[in-house]
Amino acid sequence: MIKVSVNGEIKEVSENLNVLALIKELGYTTKGFAVAINTTFVAIDTYADTIIKENDEIDILAPVQGG
Repeated sequence: MIKVSVNGEIKEVSENLNVLALIKELGYTTKGFAVAINTTFVAIDTYADTIIKENDEIDILAPVQGG
């Protein structure tokens, strides 16, 4: 297990997870959100290749309606 920050909250997650596996492990089921790791947005087509590391700061952002 490794520790990461997800939306400002420390979580313990499995080692060697890619972004897709992290999203599944954390229980996110809706689509259409953005993921940033250490303030850098991750392109959807690289989720499977992007490995989460110890102490990463991860932000999972859902779209917001407004106007």
